[in-house]
This record gives sequence, C-alpha cells and structure tokens, in this order.
Amino acid sequence: MPNSNKAYISELKNNVGGEVTLSGWLYKSRSSGKIQFLIIRDGTGLCQCIVEKGKVPDELFEDLKRLGQESSLTITGTVRADERSVGGYELAVTGAEIISEAEDYPITPKSHGIDFLLKNRHLHLRSQRQWCIGKIRHTVIDAIRRFFNDNGFTLIDTPIFTAMAAEGEQTLFQADYFGTPIYLTQTGQLHLEAAAVSFGRVYCFGPTFRAEKSKTRRHLTEFWMAEPEVAFIDLDGLLELAENFVSSIITEVMQKNRVELETLGADITTLEKIKPPFYRLTYTEAVDILRGERAAKFLAEQLEELKNQKQQLETKIAELEKQQAGQLKQWQKDKIAAELIE
Repeated sequence: MPNSNKAYISELKNNVGGEVTLSGWLYKSRSSGKIQFLIIRDGTGLCQCIVEKGKVPDELFEDLKRLGQESSLTITGTVRADERSVGGYELAVTGAEIISEAEDYPITPKSHGIDFLLKNRHLHLRSQRQWCIGKIRHTVIDAIRRFFNDNGFTLIDTPIFTAMAAEGEQTLFQADYFGTPIYLTQTGQLHLEAAAVSFGRVYCFGPTFRAEKSKTRRHLTEFWMAEPEVAFIDLDGLLELAENFVSSIITEVMQKNRVELETLGADITTLEKIKPPFYRLTYTEAVDILRGERAAKFLAEQLEELKNQKQQLETKIAELEKQQAGQLKQWQKDKIAAELIE
C-alpha cells in the first residue's frame, strides 16, 4: 500500500484531499459490478470506502468482494467530502490489507429476538444503535462530573459495602464479609450528609444496588447514580441547581452527539427547548390544575385513545401469535418474538 497517514474516521474532515489509512472492521458491504461499497467502522464512526476495479489489484478486489461482516482490515485511500455518504466523507480506495476474515457473523441486518441479542451481548455492542447509546452515555457521564467539578463540588467516593439500609431493608443485597453480614449500597446519601458538613458542596457518582425482584425495563438491580448534597441551601437554590444540572447535560449532548441522537430517532426539537429557567408550580397549583375541567377533559380523551390502542394491540398480538404457531424459519420466529415483546 502507498505511504499514508494513519487516521480515525472522526478525523477525516481534517484530511480532505489527502491520503489516509483507516484500521477497522467491515460493518456492511454491497457490490455493483466493477465498484464495491464497503462501510468501515473504527469506534469513532462509519466511513464508506469505494473500491473500483482496476484501481486496486484484481486479487485484492475479489478478496474484498467476498469479505465477511466484522472482518478486520486496514484500508488506504483519498478522502473526499460527500454529503450523501455516511458521516459526510468517503474514501476512494487505493489499497487495503485484510487482517482477519470473519465468517458467519451471527448478528445480521435481519431482526433478532431480545434473548438472542442478550446472549450475544459482546457482539451486539458493535451494532450502530448500541454504539450510539454508548457514545451518548459517555457524554452524559462526563457532563455530570464537569457540572459538579466546575461548580465548587467535591467528589466523595462513598463505600459500596454498607452495614445498614438507607432506603428499605426489602431491597438489600446481602453479602458475607469474612463471616459478618454486609450489604451492597443503596445510596451514598448518609456518607454525603456527613461530608457536606466538612466540604459544604459534595457529590458521589458510583454503582448503586436494589434487590427488587422484578424483570422489567423500569427496575434495575444495578445502576450508577449521581447524588449531590449542599449545606445551607433553600428550596429555590435547590431548584436552580437542578435546572442548571439538567440543562447543562442536555447542552453537552446536543453539541457532541447530535448525529447519534438523530440515528436513535430522538426528538431533537424538544431537547433544544430544555433551557433554564424552568416553569415552576407549587404543589397546590399542580393539584388545582389536575382537578380542573381542562385536565378532566384531557384525561378522558387520553383514556379513550388508550382504549383504542389497547384494542389494536390485542388484535395485532393475536395475529402474531397465530403466525408464530405456524411452520417458520428460526429468523422469522425471532422477528415475531421481538415484535411481541415490543
């Protein structure tokens, strides 16, 4: 291959017209006679690489043509700006080197059931949706830490093992601590309250555990929780802190992950409206609104809509269950199972 600069896909905008070498994995490909379109991913994004017959050795052209999904390779070419291409840039390929060929990669573009994806979680992480979620989560975590650190808070790493309940004894995970019963933490709040008397403004951000016996998407047995504690703060100050906290995270994600949000189908317009100050209601005002005529009319309309949706869903579920009972291939069964879960 010609000498070129190694680059990441996220850096292509800085190399338009130049020749670079990307290292990554084959995300998907298609062939159109004498032209191949290879979509490469490298952890920073996706890039369409165009391979033309006659511009690379014939043997390499054929090898790339039959290359399997998730095969690893390095690929060299000239960077071109093209709004139609994924990421806005593409590579006119001049050379490539196959590092490792992948065969029968199990997670194909077809639909798969939830159980199948969970059993192949280590591979499912490579999919575009999971990649987008991971990128956004990274930004959110970084924004949380930056907000607290930039606003005079001191990080307190509270213990993961604790000797007592802080939320409720029914949701404690018990462990054996050299013969003594001990529990996985439910919150760092009690330690933070003590630390706030020393440091004034403190926060913790770490793993939290709840032993609720539930298997729904609204119940997590393990999650990461950010908790602040502030000495000498009133309700208005606390509300202002919460508003600035939420809006700063949204702003950071919108700046760094707009493309990922769009890929996931997020409501960008609504996110752009999240700016302080938020509209505030007292408890009494909220109750008055909920008991008013407009609220009653709105709830009645919503209830009627939910009834219609329920009827439509029941009909759809019955149809899918009938299909599932027939003679189907495994991928068809997986697709129906995924639709039923949804």
